[in-house]
Amino acid sequence: MADPEEIEIKDYVLSPVEKIWITYKGQKPLSIVKQAENIMKIGVDVSASSLFNSIFKYDATDGSFYNKLYAKRGFDKFTDAYFYIEFDGGQNLETGDGNIRITLYATLVTKFPYANSLQRSLWWSYYHAFYKIYRSRCRIAAEKYVYKLRDTFTQISGITAQEMQ
Repeated sequence: MADPEEIEIKDYVLSPVEKIWITYKGQKPLSIVKQAENIMKIGVDVSASSLFNSIFKYDATDGSFYNKLYAKRGFDKFTDAYFYIEFDGGQNLETGDGNIRITLYATLVTKFPYANSLQRSLWWSYYHAFYKIYRSRCRIAAEKYVYKLRDTFTQISGITAQEMQ
């Protein structure tokens, strides 16, 4: 029997906007990046084993930085939500003043494995008859987690609503 292939359905959770941006200008914006993992744990309700830091760049000559952090939250055997936070900014090395742009977004990924064309057609039938309704509920739940993550950022880091776009 051949290795199973899979049907993959991937959607942005926050359609049609797709992303939430938060900008901050003030003292020590790099401290917000240091708090990101704890904010992600609280906002998305995941454990530390579900957090991944995919990119961290810091330039010690001018204080610019870029960080990308994501968390994986599973709903069932087939569907997972991935929550992403991107930090892009800079901090003056002498005074500590700087700015940061935080981008929040999430994707919902569903994977159905199949080994032959009959299984593939049965998966599509199952998806359209039953699973599509459940998946839309997962998308709504993931959307609530994104907004909870945004609210957690504003509460913990002290960013006001005027600085959000």
